[in-house]
Amino acid sequence: MALNIEKWLKENTWDLQGKVVVMTGAAGGLGSVLSRYLLQCNASLIMLERDVERMESLSKQLREEFANAEIETIKIDLNHIRSINEVVAKLIDRRIDYLILNAGVYDVPLSKSELGYNNVFHINFIGQYYLTKQLLPALQRTKGKVLPVSSISLDYGRLDENDIDYTTHVKSTKVYGNSKRFITFAMSELFKDRDDVRMSIVHPGVTLTPMTNAKNKAFINLTMKMIFPKPAVAALSILAGVFKDSEHDEWIGPKIKNIWGEPSVKKLPESTAEERAKIFNLAENIYKLITTSDTFK
Repeated sequence: MALNIEKWLKENTWDLQGKVVVMTGAAGGLGSVLSRYLLQCNASLIMLERDVERMESLSKQLREEFANAEIETIKIDLNHIRSINEVVAKLIDRRIDYLILNAGVYDVPLSKSELGYNNVFHINFIGQYYLTKQLLPALQRTKGKVLPVSSISLDYGRLDENDIDYTTHVKSTKVYGNSKRFITFAMSELFKDRDDVRMSIVHPGVTLTPMTNAKNKAFINLTMKMIFPKPAVAALSILAGVFKDSEHDEWIGPKIKNIWGEPSVKKLPESTAEERAKIFNLAENIYKLITTSDTFK
């Protein structure tokens, strides 16, 4: 039975008037759907996006759809620390109630970032972990909430201390899954003992977006359209994290096999305490490297 979106929204969301949501990847496939849901709830939206033309085009559409919408657009390139620092400087003294880490790249040509890691790892993990840490003071003031967007593909990755970013791995699913494993367990460890800022890890299951449209895989796309939920349904699991709380070792995603059904809270996929600790230590070491380097000041 198909999920009734309007019924779910009515029963599981409420008015967010006066609340400010900052979202990375705000103009992408899931981001554009989430933006509409958040505005429907009367939230003020700060869109962070690398593709300025796409972001401005979407913001124009949203202002036409929502007459009283409060929308701000800011360019960010999560592959470059200076770009993140520029965004932080604009937001650090502002009100932030929710930070949704929705940006992500999947099947793209790999290139080395300024820190020496591949761009998928840098954008999906390093850039968003660094952004979160830098914005913590703003989130502390509102006792705000961070929503890292994970993926069921994290099971394709396991910590490889000899190849942290999976650059030597050929399959894009493994490179992507590894980056999602890092952001998931690094955030789980970062927030497990905090009560000044809340956190809910969320994931959309499987859906067809421009990211999964990579390389025009026509057969796979047709299959996904027939079998898997549409972005309008998949995005509900991310939206649910705004309204539903979860523990640091849980995530919110589709109820049935993590793919179908309404959003529900489940335990995170299995990982050892040793792996989680190592991922967190690597995250903190990278963060320390960035913040103590004159290169990025």
